[in-house]
Amino acid sequence: MSLARTALRLAAIEALKSHPVIAARCPGRIYDSRIGDFQHREPVPVIIVTTEELHGEPWNPQNGGGPWNDACDLVLEIAQTAFVETDDGPFLFRPETDRELEAALDLLEECADWMVTQGRVHPWARTRTPAGRLLIEAVTRRVVKRTSSRFASDDTGSKLAIHLLTFRVQIKGEDTAGRTPPTGPFASLPDPLRTVAASMPADSSGLLTCQMIAAELAAALDPPPTPPASGPATPPDPVPGTLPVEVDADLSQGA
Repeated sequence: MSLARTALRLAAIEALKSHPVIAARCPGRIYDSRIGDFQHREPVPVIIVTTEELHGEPWNPQNGGGPWNDACDLVLEIAQTAFVETDDGPFLFRPETDRELEAALDLLEECADWMVTQGRVHPWARTRTPAGRLLIEAVTRRVVKRTSSRFASDDTGSKLAIHLLTFRVQIKGEDTAGRTPPTGPFASLPDPLRTVAASMPADSSGLLTCQMIAAELAAALDPPPTPPASGPATPPDPVPGTLPVEVDADLSQGA
């Protein structure tokens, strides 16, 4: 079920982008598994979405093995800087005090929590966003644990604060017993990734990722025919009990 981690990241990113507060404060700055450090003057805040440890227990403890009851750590790294812009630099809104910086991160963390655990922009919202519904109804079973950690640094000359928000999420899987194999462009993908792939925005990096994985798995399910090797043609194997056509034998005489 490791591809469920991909489904969880893609669905979580779309859900975060569907929250108006997060979308306004982090336009185009919600990253999937970003590894490199961002520069301290890069426009922030940013949210980096990663999936860490995957834990699985068999649904049938006596038999062991799959299918698994999987739980994965979904980690949101929310980072923001605060400093006063000089006259020779472009104006970018950033909180200029520690209190403003922490409040801004707390706001983003709260909105992210609502989206991951409820799929709503606010607990009082009557309905989920379409992306929030996809995450809650198609990918996750429930969130069983939440941890929030805070880090701060001023090594770069600017105030840098990071909130690390970790959710232990139980992930939905796919039961193939007695079911007809799916069809369509993402038929080779296991659920929940198949459902997430069908909902990815057109021309998005998430859609391209799903298409790439689906193509490789489809080739593994139905490999293309191997082209004939170069060289002189060899005659086909004879049918059992017959003689090759090029052999001239007189069957009327004994050995």
